Amino acid sequence: MQTKRKHAGFTLLEVLVALSVFAIITLLAYRGLDSMATAKLRLDQEMHMWRELELVFERIGLDITQTAPRSWKDSTAGTEAPLRSAVQASTSESGTQCQLDVLRFGTSADHELVHVRYLLKEGQLTLEIIPENAQAAAVQINSGTQGQNLLLTNVERCELNFLDGSNKWLARWPASNLADPTRPRGMRLRLTLAGRGEFERLYYLP
Repeated sequence: MQTKRKHAGFTLLEVLVALSVFAIITLLAYRGLDSMATAKLRLDQEMHMWRELELVFERIGLDITQTAPRSWKDSTAGTEAPLRSAVQASTSESGTQCQLDVLRFGTSADHELVHVRYLLKEGQLTLEIIPENAQAAAVQINSGTQGQNLLLTNVERCELNFLDGSNKWLARWPASNLADPTRPRGMRLRLTLAGRGEFERLYYLP
């Protein structure tokens, strides 16, 4: 008599072992992908921070190197220097407030003057473009460009220093209350970002 051989399937134990191995491989693959996604997110955040910080430094440098050799009027009709800093004591956790006003030449063909103000308040560094006359103010309102533009957040401290003609660093500019139409030979800007440390940029003003 000839006996027929039956083809046996997987046993329950073999199926459980195979499922366990597949689950372990899937878990390892998920953890690897999750680690890669987390690392990419952190890298994107770092790149964004460095890009925003570099843009701020470049924008400030562009403004101060285009400083116009003339004074401007403040809200009380007082005469101010074309490059002026203001430091005020702050009781908030953001540390010292910092303000820099610059009267600079515009980018238009007629070299229209533009008044820009950098202000650090409550941990936020902002840029405000202030019109020099009523007509410019009306254009700004109609175009919807009035107000402050947020540049950086989580700024703990801002420090400005100015190099005068005798190569001496000053904490404010102008040194006196007079609206000196001249500008410093150089400016040093230090920004301290929360959890990032201190960053410094030196500007030469020809």
